[in-house]
Formats: sequence, C-alpha cells, structure tokens
Amino acid sequence: MNIAERLHHVMAAEQTVTRLYYTLDRSDYAGASRCFVPDGIWERSGNALHGHEQILASLNKRPATLLTRHYVSNFLVLEQSASSARVAFNLAVYRSDKGEAPALPVAGTVPAMLAEVECELTCSEQGDWLIRRLDPLITFTA
Repeated sequence: MNIAERLHHVMAAEQTVTRLYYTLDRSDYAGASRCFVPDGIWERSGNALHGHEQILASLNKRPATLLTRHYVSNFLVLEQSASSARVAFNLAVYRSDKGEAPALPVAGTVPAMLAEVECELTCSEQGDWLIRRLDPLITFTA
C-alpha cells in the first residue's frame, strides 16, 4: 500500500466510526446498525450485541426523550492492511433525559462518561469500511 492508499483507509475508518455516533445521536438506529458488518459485535452496556438485529433491538430500547452527543478524539490506527484495521480512540458522551423532549441548549451538562475504545474494521467488497467489533472500556463516569 502506498501512502495515499494508507491515508485513504485511515480516513475511511475514522468516517465509519464518526458516522456510527452521528447516527446514534440523531436516533437513526438503523443507520447506526448499518455501520457494522452483518455479524458485527458491539460490546455495549455489559452485553455483546451480535449482528444488525441485536444492535437495532438494543438501540430501540433507548427512551425517545434521551438526547446524547458522542465525541470521538485521539483517533489512532494501531494496525492496518488493505482490507482491515484496528483502531483506538477516546469517546466522551454527554447525555440528558428529563422525561420530555429536550429544549436546546441543554444547560448544566458535563460528560456522563469517558471511554477508551478499541475497534476492528473491515473493508467490504464494495469498498465500504464497516465495524467488525467495537469494544469500549469505560474509564470515567459522572
């Protein structure tokens, strides 16, 4: 792989991770589940969710009044090939659920959680980078 291809893969992997949290924050749970390969695994809230159906079922249990914003930082590619990558990043999560539709801006919030995340991605035959495994380790909570 030349440097341009390596950089393209890094950006594509980072965009997949960013898309996951963007769709999650907008309650587009089907879109979030599509960021994974069909048999992808998401270690979430102490449970290993396997595949699109389990991921979607878990996300659909979130309260309709929940507002979240996920912020990815310190994105680092640990291993990379033409068809797979292992990355690490920090994830800060802001959340608010007052039992009713949130009024913006939400006042008085601090990050509810900070996690160190490892993520394995694979490139599909169509050239799309998708998450094979997402494994956060919560390091701080509010």
